[in-house]
Amino acid sequence: MQYEVDSYTLEYIEDENKYYISFVDSAEQDCRIQIDKEIFDTYMKSKKAYTKIKNETSRHLEHSLLTDEEIYNRAFDPVESVEETVIKNIEKEKINQAMQKLTEAQYRRIDLHIVNEITIRDLAKIEKVQKKQIEKSLQLGFKKLKKIFKQ
Repeated sequence: MQYEVDSYTLEYIEDENKYYISFVDSAEQDCRIQIDKEIFDTYMKSKKAYTKIKNETSRHLEHSLLTDEEIYNRAFDPVESVEETVIKNIEKEKINQAMQKLTEAQYRRIDLHIVNEITIRDLAKIEKVQKKQIEKSLQLGFKKLKKIFKQ
């Protein structure tokens, strides 16, 4: 799988279980260096943090575009109760525990597709596999999650 970022590309080769960073140096030479999994994971965490900030910013912008009437109407929407908050947190924890039971590829693909909103087509390009492989992996992952939640 590959993640292209401004001036470099991070890549994970599943068959070799190796991580690489590729970039063009100041002499216009292509460089590819093997990196530790921790560096790759740190990038993924920063990508998620960036997505979170982007989402928070868009919500803030959305609020700044609201009319006075919309703000007034939202002010009277019921506030979530403590019970509702606890139930949501328990459900999130159940989802996290279930996700840990997936294969690494299923976990990664579901996370990228659902959380980071990356399309199946883009996932296939990133991982350099056919779209059908991504679809099958997602299907099996969702099926496994469904089975876990029916228990």
